[in-house]
Amino acid sequence: MSRTILITGAAKGIGRAVAENFAADADNRLILLDLDLAELQRWVDEQQEQIKARVETHAANIADLPAMQAFFKTLGSQVEYVDVLVNSAGICNENEPEDLHNWHKVISVNLNGTFYVTSLCLALMPDRGRIINMSSILGRAGKVRNTAYCASKHGIVGMTKALALDLASRQITVNAILPAWIDTPMLQGELATQAAIAGLTQEQIVRNAKKKLPMRRFIQSEEVAAMVRYLASPEAGGVTAQSLVIDGGVGLGM
Repeated sequence: MSRTILITGAAKGIGRAVAENFAADADNRLILLDLDLAELQRWVDEQQEQIKARVETHAANIADLPAMQAFFKTLGSQVEYVDVLVNSAGICNENEPEDLHNWHKVISVNLNGTFYVTSLCLALMPDRGRIINMSSILGRAGKVRNTAYCASKHGIVGMTKALALDLASRQITVNAILPAWIDTPMLQGELATQAAIAGLTQEQIVRNAKKKLPMRRFIQSEEVAAMVRYLASPEAGGVTAQSLVIDGGVGLGM
């Protein structure tokens, strides 16, 4: 089955793992977006032998509405449909309650940007399309110095539920994935910051973190990608408006 799949935030972490998963299928056409086009293209160039799908890369700041409108206008002249949309782009800037700058920045990318891409993509999405939004376990919880991030990820969960109802008559499914403790550059950066504050080495802070996890390990990006692939499949046609947690049990079913 030939499908066109658009993935944001495809240069690193979960977005890259999702792209790798879909790239193994020669029937797929991948449209990969990221703010860091150089890193995205580097990965594509390095994986040429493994990539079977048709792949194109684009620089994209999803928080820039006029730029995204121009991108989708051009895309509409190049493709007939976008069958699957995976919203994986996001940032995790910490902010104090008084920090208006990072509040605006995080909300602009994580929440507004996700909605911009989704809204603009709908004109290209056929009936029975698939939308998968990357939220976080912090879409159900709170965390110190993460007011903006938590608000943005809670917002994605709410947006997912409402949009799923709006699109149900077209058999388009909309679901959110809520990952936690995923072994990505974002997590490693956060752990490095914690190590510096605590006066520990990176190895010590990682070891301490894993001791707190029920499965005593981090979740791999490939495991999240496998969940995305299922939600994008015909077999998941009855799954919509859901927020699926993948956290190794750390949330204890929250």
